Amino acid sequence: MNVETRDGLVLEVAGRELTDGLVVAQPHRRRDQYLYAVPAVLLIALLVVPMVWTFGWALDADVPVVGNFRALFTDPVALRSAWHSLLWVGIALVLIGFGYCVAVLSRQLGRLWRVLLYVLILPFGVSAVVSGAVFRLIFDPTPERGMATALFGGNVTWLGPDLIWWVLASAFAWSWLGFIVVLFRAGLDSAGGATFRLWRFVLPKAGSVTAIVVLTVLVAAIRVFDLVLIVAPGSIQDDVDIVGLHWWRMTLRSADTGGPSALAVLLFAVVAVLSLAGMRAMRRGDGAKAVPLSIESIDDSRPARWWSWPLVGGVGLLWIMPVLVLVLTAFHSPESAGSVGWWRFDPFSLDSFAATGATWLWPAVAGSFLIAGLAAALVLVAAVPLAYLLTWVAPRRLARVVTGLLAILAVAPVQMYVGPLRAVFTDLGLAGGRAPLALVHAAAGLPFATLVLRTAFLAAPARDGRPALDGMWRRGPYRTALIAAGVLEFVLVWNDFIVGFLISGSGSGPLTRLPWGEARQFGTSAGTVAAAAVVSAVVPVVLLLATWRRVVVGLTGGIGR
Repeated sequence: MNVETRDGLVLEVAGRELTDGLVVAQPHRRRDQYLYAVPAVLLIALLVVPMVWTFGWALDADVPVVGNFRALFTDPVALRSAWHSLLWVGIALVLIGFGYCVAVLSRQLGRLWRVLLYVLILPFGVSAVVSGAVFRLIFDPTPERGMATALFGGNVTWLGPDLIWWVLASAFAWSWLGFIVVLFRAGLDSAGGATFRLWRFVLPKAGSVTAIVVLTVLVAAIRVFDLVLIVAPGSIQDDVDIVGLHWWRMTLRSADTGGPSALAVLLFAVVAVLSLAGMRAMRRGDGAKAVPLSIESIDDSRPARWWSWPLVGGVGLLWIMPVLVLVLTAFHSPESAGSVGWWRFDPFSLDSFAATGATWLWPAVAGSFLIAGLAAALVLVAAVPLAYLLTWVAPRRLARVVTGLLAILAVAPVQMYVGPLRAVFTDLGLAGGRAPLALVHAAAGLPFATLVLRTAFLAAPARDGRPALDGMWRRGPYRTALIAAGVLEFVLVWNDFIVGFLISGSGSGPLTRLPWGEARQFGTSAGTVAAAAVVSAVVPVVLLLATWRRVVVGLTGGIGR
């Protein structure tokens, strides 16, 4: 189109296709933009209000303020459970350090890294209930069923008080080591060769993704409820009792709310300090120069060294073995699985799947889809605007304060808010409902998802500038971060046990709570437990394997192509 000015100058004006979302013209007052945070504030209130309620219960005692806490400190069972929970935090920290070392060494594997990536990440898609069922099968004390007992003899009691902690730690490591290694490797690749000094050692820096790893694994260690419940036989559960289980038993034995609330507050205080310490990694990552990853750059094309072939083969076999144990047990009939080991090549049967499918299977699958899908959608609707405001709109000091608060809420023990919520849902006739459970999951997942998105936004290339909020939903490098947050939330909710169990009980979906019910008679229900575990693991595992490279890129602020 030609435009002629008053001076006779003819200008040719050409239109240009709109490539991003609309940007509201200035002036646009900053306080109006904070309205985008309203959904997030409402969801966070669903956590904070019950937590304040729990604080009130903890302080309400015959001796005000200190009465319930003094009773806990004089209770040897409570002190033992607190020590065990701290031991789980220590296990998580050791696993994080080991995973970092493996990630550093993995840079020498060349093209075999892609193979190892998918092998290691596979267990992350299964729930703690499934992991517990697998390791319960492997270490079953009956030599006819337990592979470890058959190999080492009946004199070694793997599920006894002397070795049970090694079995539990192994199950936890099998589930989480792949997540740690893959994210650290992505952080190392995107850090641009940056280093840091630890004592006398100069080590490569993994960047702000360190905060995501620390927060995620700490949350998993704090919530390690179902793993202990399904792996440890009832006769030795006192030897591995943790705060979560002790809290649950306290609520079953008595209607008193003061003691359990004080226990939850003490655990919350410890993990809050650990979380704030971990957030220092995220603050150090703010503004750091990084080399953005692309989906293609995850695949290392360098030739593999000769020693990497047997190494990857050995690690791969070790990591795949529990999956083989689970699947082969599921393809035995219930009678056969209860009497012989998975390695016995009896005629394969679908009877265990049929036994589960004839009762609760398909309603539980539908319930899990509904709860996980709704929770993931709610989290994205609330977390994206909040992360946007914290990254590009809020003053730096305010953003740091809110980020610290989110870090504390992200690791808040379920026991801090589940008691008041359960009481309210029961009074309103909503106990056992799927929509309230999805809301609780969304509220619990929102702080972590916001931190994930903010980390990804901060690590995105500086040349992209500040994007339009509505454009982030449709295109651009930030869409990959949204996929990452959505997939992680869906998988974590699908695999959840403790939130649904403590709010709704064991008799209603989602899927992961029902294999636990079968596992209470483990000797006679190994086949149906394995079949239920296989079915519950299919959806999250397939989703992770299909999207994992995008998830990794999104978590590190890379560019999705």
